[in-house]
Amino acid sequence: MSRVRSVAVAVAMAVVLAACSGRGNSDSGQSGTAGGDIVVRASYPLSGPLSSAGASAAGAKAYFAAVNDAGGIKGRKIDFDVSDDAFDPARLVSNNKEFVQRDKAMIVLNFGGISVAARPALGSAKVAQIVQGGEKELSDVGKFPYTRAFVPDIAWEGELQGRYIAQQMPGAKVGFIGFNNAFADSQLAGLAAAGIKPVKAIRLPPGQSDVASQVTELKAAGVDVLVVTLGPPTMGALLSYLGQINYKPKTFIGSPYADFASTVKPAGAKNVVGALSYQWLKDPQNPAVHEGKTLVEYRDRMAKYAPDGDPNSSFTLTGYGLAAAVVSALREAKEVSGDGFLAAWDSLSGVEDPLLIDGAKLTGEADGRLVHQYRLHEFNGTSWVPRGDIVNVVQAGIAG
Repeated sequence: MSRVRSVAVAVAMAVVLAACSGRGNSDSGQSGTAGGDIVVRASYPLSGPLSSAGASAAGAKAYFAAVNDAGGIKGRKIDFDVSDDAFDPARLVSNNKEFVQRDKAMIVLNFGGISVAARPALGSAKVAQIVQGGEKELSDVGKFPYTRAFVPDIAWEGELQGRYIAQQMPGAKVGFIGFNNAFADSQLAGLAAAGIKPVKAIRLPPGQSDVASQVTELKAAGVDVLVVTLGPPTMGALLSYLGQINYKPKTFIGSPYADFASTVKPAGAKNVVGALSYQWLKDPQNPAVHEGKTLVEYRDRMAKYAPDGDPNSSFTLTGYGLAAAVVSALREAKEVSGDGFLAAWDSLSGVEDPLLIDGAKLTGEADGRLVHQYRLHEFNGTSWVPRGDIVNVVQAGIAG
């Protein structure tokens, strides 16, 4: 679907929801109650080219179920359900419309840049939208005050990568490979902010596995440092092919896909050795953290509450961590409403979350996001191991 059509659908939905809500400007939004429950709904790509991201839903389900078993939020249970959008903006908008009109949802969880199409409508209904997406435009909380993004802006990671390259690899010929969407735009903007302009920037559609011609282009351009953020199967195919032809540029792997499931196993560990990644989230398959307390509890909860989910997927853990952040804000909220929840979300400070790398905390900032801390990691053939200290992108002058 074109961006123009997506916006048209979103505007039409906003008009419908505004008419149906019957709310004035002073209304604080839906309380999300159904028999006293707090209604949380999610639209995720359970099918289609980014179905791997749909694993997030199982993680969220497990966390919310564990909270309900422990008594809920101030005695109220969380009513959670998920619908498939196949990473289609029209389906996502339709799903969100049903969440608001049919289910009276107070909070809606979405995945990826296509979620921007639902911002106007959810804002009109005063329903909180939390997006699992790193696109820069999702930080525009001034224009869209009911939308927040949970994961960091990928532009911050791009700037961290760019600063490292400029300082440690002066004169490098940098190449970039990313998705053909706004996610790549954001990461390239971050690289540019650090003074890095790739000599070759390549964009691919999700799901592509034949990358031979793209690698040929990179090699012909003399690329010796490669920045890449691609999901499976593309990431594995790319790194595997680089190893096959013995082409070894120094590689920065974007944090969303620097995990065993997306990268290490499909590429082969030997083809990832020496790769760098500014990481903010744990990988449930990384031996260096696998037996940590939070991950042991995570796997136990997955087995009990979402046995069909894949606990080895970093997306599953991301959904679990997102649900934990939602619960943290609900517990701090002065009133159970979209406005009350978002006020608490923005005020969170120094909150632990099972998703984050050790030593990192959630803290709300003016950009509406909660994750602002990274640590450089290097793959040593067995594990991703930390290099250097945790970096706060607000304190580093990158965010904020």
